[in-house]
Amino acid sequence: MPNRANYAAVDLGSNSFHLLIARLEHGELRVLDRVKEMVRLAEGVDRRGRLDPEVSERALTCLARFRQLLQRVPPGHSRAVATQSFRKLRHPGRFIQAVEDALGCEVEIIGGREEARLVYQGVNAYRPPSTENTLVIDIGGGSTELVIGQGEQIRHAESLQYGCVVVTRDFFSDGRLTDKRWQKAITSARGDLLETAHTFMQTGYSIAIGASGTIRAVLSICQQMQWCEQTITRSAINQLIAHMTATGRIEALKLPGLSERRRPVIAGGVAILAALFTALDIQELSVSPAALREGLLDDLLGRMHDRDPRRVTINAFALRYQVDVQQAGRVMQTCKELIATAQPHWQLNQTQKSLLLWSANIHEAGLAIAHSQYQQHSGYLAAASDLPGFSQLEQRFMAVLVRHHRRNIPEQWHDGLPERLHPACAWCLALLRLAIILHRDRGVQFNHPNITSHSATELCVHIDSEWADSHPLSMQDLQLEQAAWERLQLRLKLAP
Repeated sequence: MPNRANYAAVDLGSNSFHLLIARLEHGELRVLDRVKEMVRLAEGVDRRGRLDPEVSERALTCLARFRQLLQRVPPGHSRAVATQSFRKLRHPGRFIQAVEDALGCEVEIIGGREEARLVYQGVNAYRPPSTENTLVIDIGGGSTELVIGQGEQIRHAESLQYGCVVVTRDFFSDGRLTDKRWQKAITSARGDLLETAHTFMQTGYSIAIGASGTIRAVLSICQQMQWCEQTITRSAINQLIAHMTATGRIEALKLPGLSERRRPVIAGGVAILAALFTALDIQELSVSPAALREGLLDDLLGRMHDRDPRRVTINAFALRYQVDVQQAGRVMQTCKELIATAQPHWQLNQTQKSLLLWSANIHEAGLAIAHSQYQQHSGYLAAASDLPGFSQLEQRFMAVLVRHHRRNIPEQWHDGLPERLHPACAWCLALLRLAIILHRDRGVQFNHPNITSHSATELCVHIDSEWADSHPLSMQDLQLEQAAWERLQLRLKLAP
């Protein structure tokens, strides 16, 4: 039987898959188990976004083993995210479904900046409080995340589209280590860093921290070779590159602290680290034991204990696009009432309820661009903006709601959403559209008709003659809405 105090984080990275299980004791998380497997998913994703079947099978076999431990964790106490290699897949839907079936839980593909935010959150949660600007670096298999933050506040976050697997494949594919190849790899990484480095250097930082397996491996190697002590220095990086070049080939590397599993991709990671030291003028780099999975756990607990960063994100989004907060508040309140009415039959989970309410908050954001077809602008903003705390799937869910909150609903209204979410999204869209219709006059004083639910496919709006006579436009909208709900395979019933 799952332990109610157990929590889990699953990090499906481009190089390694990680599972972290912890127990909440006296307000703090105590790690019970860690599992890490070098899947090297990035090796199997080609430039056209196709996934090699052998690498796919390797990934699914690993996740089937993870599932055994996840059975100790109750529903709602785990969170699984996928990063850069999943983002690169041309058609991720089928593979994601296979991944979820193997793992036994839902998997979120997160954007690069959201990955960077979670890395920073993990590092920040596992170090003493500090008010100094801190640079955090995470070198993954397919991407590299950079963050400057101050305390819990992130000032800049960026994700670069290369990691240790990718750079090793691009510059050291045959295993040869030469001065010329090191120069090309480092120069290429520095070129991609130019704009980010300029922004980060203008902000400035006092402390630099590394948070990845690659960086931990480099520290271990350099310490055991006596090239550095507690932190990685530029001199240690240079000595490591010189030693690797003298060895000549990746497969011949015999370095203390370098595991057999990490050896094939270490060259790319060292090249990226050397480029970062130069571009960001790093003098020394501390190394954190925490990373993305610790950030996931901290974020999960925040969501469950009224510290959900998504709420802050939505409020900032609404402010940025000058949303009418009073109208948004009225629509949100009616959505809450409709959820309570429909819930016994419609069975929305907590995340879906929250996504509906947040969509109600920002459904008019597109008015900041233009009034004509503003719902389409709202949908674009919800889908394409960097929204800290949200997965790509959560953003698509909200984008569908706000894009179709008025006017006709097209046949492919759910385009981009997995089939398993179609019913919940249809319910949420129906409730949002109904709440907006009921507040068409944008009035402060409002008393809407009684609404009841008797099945998973129907809502009934009970309208008396007095309300109908005083709201002729709303009545017309409700009658038109009956046809729109048919597209959602739902029924809106109007009755006395």
